[in-house]
Amino acid sequence: MSDSPPPEQLAKEAPLRKNLLHQTALALQGQFRNVIFDSDNRLHRIRFEVHPHKSTDDDGVELYGHLEFEGELDELLKTLRPIFPFEILSTTHPWNQPTVLEANLSPLVLPLGWHQLDPIPTVFRLEIVLVDPAPSIRFTIPSHRLKPTPTLEPFSNPIDSKTHTEVVFLIHGIRDRARWQSMVKRILEEIDGVVVVPIRYGYFDLFRFWLPVWTRGQPIRTTREQIQIAKNQYRDAKYSVIAHSFGTYTISQVLGDTKDLVLNRLILCGCIISNDYPWEYLTGRIAHRVINDFGTRDIWPFWARKLSWGYGDTGRYGFGRADVYDRAHDHSHGDYFDEEFIRAFWKPLFESGRIAESAWEENAPKPNRLIETISFIPLKTLILLGLLAMSAWRFCRV
Repeated sequence: MSDSPPPEQLAKEAPLRKNLLHQTALALQGQFRNVIFDSDNRLHRIRFEVHPHKSTDDDGVELYGHLEFEGELDELLKTLRPIFPFEILSTTHPWNQPTVLEANLSPLVLPLGWHQLDPIPTVFRLEIVLVDPAPSIRFTIPSHRLKPTPTLEPFSNPIDSKTHTEVVFLIHGIRDRARWQSMVKRILEEIDGVVVVPIRYGYFDLFRFWLPVWTRGQPIRTTREQIQIAKNQYRDAKYSVIAHSFGTYTISQVLGDTKDLVLNRLILCGCIISNDYPWEYLTGRIAHRVINDFGTRDIWPFWARKLSWGYGDTGRYGFGRADVYDRAHDHSHGDYFDEEFIRAFWKPLFESGRIAESAWEENAPKPNRLIETISFIPLKTLILLGLLAMSAWRFCRV
């Protein structure tokens, strides 16, 4: 004999049951948003509703939630498990397909009068969708681009009608008005489908270059913003970067904190990126091996590493690792912007994917003995100790 209430009683209580279920749905939504994922920007959306279903344990309705999360499923389940014991109803799904859980209701979300219901719902279902990372910088689309016009199709690119397959960003260094960018643009745009976008963050003086704090943020922000703007204009193209000097440091920082930036090629010259930069963490985000064109006569990367923090001498000695192709040249810091060099070493990469080899490192003269001796002296530490000693001496004299 069944202990369930008669149908007449269930029908009479139906409005009350649905009202309590709606209250519980709102409480669940608030708990997920404000408690479980408080200040966690990986939660893109959470919504709970009362849905009809075929089961009869709650009079034909159930609590059903939809959650969109930027991250790994295991990480999300680990967060939910201590609060809502659950059972996974769907186990194997491709990316962007939902995973469905059935979880026990927490007493914290139950409204007054809940325990007077018969039968009492004890579970809710939650649909989880893993989403791609959101763009680091959001740009609104002007309203006029949402409407067809006699001359423009919706979302068409008003820049020009040429089909672009690859966008190459050029990023300059310090004490540089980047006039070389126009020559590189002219040469590379001889290739069908290639468009070159020079990025200029303004004149960056030597003082701001040496200073390890406060001064480096503006070029990095400008570079990130200009790349995102160009990505919105050339949405279907591949993206590559050629960076020189401080521009190499800038793109390394942009790659580190802009997770949705994927490059086809990255070419460095006069590089000052630290020798221990974690390229392995960018696996899958740079389609081809990084090219590092370094000059055996280039002293700027050496002094950048010796006299400041955060820089490396990879533009003089190379990285010396498997995921970067070091290519030596008989160059000083600004010798890369020669038309013959660009046509011989950079243009073939974008034209056919061919990496032109350089035999210079094998034939290069021995390094300068004075420079090699200084390389073992901890100059930054000595300078810092000297400044501290001078300050202490002045303090004692007061």
